[in-house]
Amino acid sequence: MLFSLANLKKRSVRDPDGEQAVVPKLLHGRAALKLLDQAISVFDSQVGRPRSEYDGRDLEAVMGDYRLGRCVEACLLTRYSFVQPKLSGSLSPEHVAALVEKGLGEPSALRFALWDAANSGYGGFIPPEERPQLLSRLAVDWGLPGDPALVDSLLTLDSEGAATLTLTGERPTPRDVMRLYNRGAVQTLLAHSTHVRFDASSLPGAALKRLYFLAKRRGVLVEIEEAGAGYSLTLYGPEQAFGTAEKYGRRLAEISLSLLRSIMSLPEQPEVAGTAHLILHDRPYRFHLTGEVLDRLEYAPEPEHGAKAGRVAETTATYSVGSAIEEEEEDAPAEEPGFDSLLEARMYKEFRSLQKGGYTHGWLLQREPDPLLAPGIVLIPDFAFVRGGTRVFMEIAGFWSPSYRERKLSKLRSLADMQRDDTALILAMPHDAVHAFPGLPFPIIPYKNSVRVTDVLALLDSHYGQREERIEAAQSQTSNLQKEARERGFVPEQKVAETMQAYTRSELLALARTMEGDGCRYVAGIGLLSEATLEKLYNTIKQTLDEHPAHRIPLEEAASLAAATLAAPSADIEALAQLWPEWRIERPSLFEAYLTR
Repeated sequence: MLFSLANLKKRSVRDPDGEQAVVPKLLHGRAALKLLDQAISVFDSQVGRPRSEYDGRDLEAVMGDYRLGRCVEACLLTRYSFVQPKLSGSLSPEHVAALVEKGLGEPSALRFALWDAANSGYGGFIPPEERPQLLSRLAVDWGLPGDPALVDSLLTLDSEGAATLTLTGERPTPRDVMRLYNRGAVQTLLAHSTHVRFDASSLPGAALKRLYFLAKRRGVLVEIEEAGAGYSLTLYGPEQAFGTAEKYGRRLAEISLSLLRSIMSLPEQPEVAGTAHLILHDRPYRFHLTGEVLDRLEYAPEPEHGAKAGRVAETTATYSVGSAIEEEEEDAPAEEPGFDSLLEARMYKEFRSLQKGGYTHGWLLQREPDPLLAPGIVLIPDFAFVRGGTRVFMEIAGFWSPSYRERKLSKLRSLADMQRDDTALILAMPHDAVHAFPGLPFPIIPYKNSVRVTDVLALLDSHYGQREERIEAAQSQTSNLQKEARERGFVPEQKVAETMQAYTRSELLALARTMEGDGCRYVAGIGLLSEATLEKLYNTIKQTLDEHPAHRIPLEEAASLAAATLAAPSADIEALAQLWPEWRIERPSLFEAYLTR
């Protein structure tokens, strides 16, 4: 929970570096528990009283400070709340039923009825001395006791002042309230931070990467940078993310503490210091997340599985030869992955949809790629695309704040200066932000509202497809495929595409011309067949056609005969029928199809 920053009791000190630091007032010890016990008793004494009679100064007097009193009140209101009374609390079931029957089951309906009576009988204004008489008459008309005070109370049951303090959960203990207050105080400072930095020099690389993606999946801007002999992990606050302390800041606070809990769960228990940076009264302050502070929050270590939730396995390779792929069970993600932006989520969903149809040109998608290192910087891209020995990273630039964009641009320039072969990178950014990334050697995909995967695939193929190299390598495989076709009779199209490294149908058909001859023939949609197998196919189907009186058989039967001859799960009989002009396909209706001669 978050408190008002103005109500949070805190003090200013000098930290060991001589910088201004802020320390929140945290409750601990027997004395604090006794005060909280008294505060709970004061709250209990006001249960059942309307808000108009509630006075929060009683709590402030018990706690000895108005700021402490208001924050403790916010904690107590997680178990208590002001509840609007109902008509059934003031009337018998028979009287409530009578009102409902007349369409007067709500206080607002009663007020409208009173206003109608005032307009029709008094010209819109009821003299004070005549008001009790009118209320009594209305009560009788509505089937209620003729008590004007009763009607007067019913008219305002839905007002804010009429809400009564009610215990809505289990009665809190002083320890519960202390825990809520301490966590709220720390979360309030974190939520108003410009950034929270963790010195992660002692963390293993794998753990640091896991924490990075844990923060990204929960929607917080995060970066890893070199810091001295190690690395630091920085979470950026609402100002950098165009958010508010109530929404984005709350998430920042929760994730900051969650990261610390995850670190606490590591077997080696590394020493990791966290520092939040704030601006209070136009002056910079630090808030140090020390071990003492964490002890006061009474958090248990984050479960190990919490850091791994939503991890996506790499997908299986596919070739765009028109056939859908079947996802292997072990490669399917256990659950839908999380993303730090809708842009990434939409792109991932579109890629998966194209992949299931076999139209991603053989590219694999990695959700959590390894970091790219340059002097003084660490850049972890959003995605990586892998095909064969080629890996291309992708960074999606969202609608960042100017300062965050400058830091990202600095990192990209440092990366470009390295001139390394393993830093293949493409950038996706909004149309109006392209001008802000000048002079970079990386290909750019502009977008308006979403990144289209088809644009990404086209860029990958044009810049990193290595088409000429693959064609040259494929030519050396032609004789091997022809030999296998002659020996086995048939090489499926999927295997041909894989062997020839043909990732699109146009590439495959272009390479198929090189496989023609030497006792083999390529049939699109089927694969590479030997002349002997083709002759066997022809004779098998021709014999079946000849045996049929009408010289025609259902298309499904012909396909089954072809599949059995090829020892394949299925066969495209329409592609085969085009090889022999005397055969044709007839479709007398939407539900019938025949092979005839």
